[in-house]
Amino acid sequence: MKHRIFSLLAVCVVVVGVAFVSAVPAQAATISARNLLFKLAVHAENGSGYSRSYFGDWRDANGDCQNTRAEVLITESKVPVTFTSSSHCTVKSGRWHSWYDGKTWTLASDVDIDDVVALKEAWDSGAKSWSATDRSRFHNDLGYAWTLDAVTDNVNSSKGDSDPAQWLPPLASARCAYATHWVAIKYRWRLSINSTEKTKLASILSGTCGAKTLAIPPRAR
Repeated sequence: MKHRIFSLLAVCVVVVGVAFVSAVPAQAATISARNLLFKLAVHAENGSGYSRSYFGDWRDANGDCQNTRAEVLITESKVPVTFTSSSHCTVKSGRWHSWYDGKTWTLASDVDIDDVVALKEAWDSGAKSWSATDRSRFHNDLGYAWTLDAVTDNVNSSKGDSDPAQWLPPLASARCAYATHWVAIKYRWRLSINSTEKTKLASILSGTCGAKTLAIPPRAR
């Protein structure tokens, strides 16, 4: 009888212990920015046949009348935003820090939502073979904070479709983070880089910049 009670207690301890271990959240896997760069495939770009329309427009994924642009403006504003009407669909004002150039803006009309990896760059790097659905998902990727950013409109215009070998944020202190975000987005979406792009990114991600760790981005496709 005593042996049976002891056995039951032992089983209970094991079950409780397993339950406790299961309740402890797993640590997200991390990697250095430089090592993540070297996980990207290197291919020559193929930009033929590109049209901006292949990525679609901003979507209203959750049906609340606020499209992707509005969602980013709301999320990144340093203060509660105001809207153009009582329907709360279109953002009018807030406070946005454009980390590309260090400027702060209060009118939504002064900021663009930048696809950090530009749509044509994505097309050239692999999105040409994607479905229309995946291209729209890329353009409206609210599931990863680094994919879309509210930035000064004319700075975004100057960037255009450029990759980091052709354009970097005018604020020098932002360039390490920009290169890290670029690599992470390309990894997330399984996009390639070309050799010139890789050389430039490797140069930026050298030393302490490239040694910084980040959570390995979840794959989007």
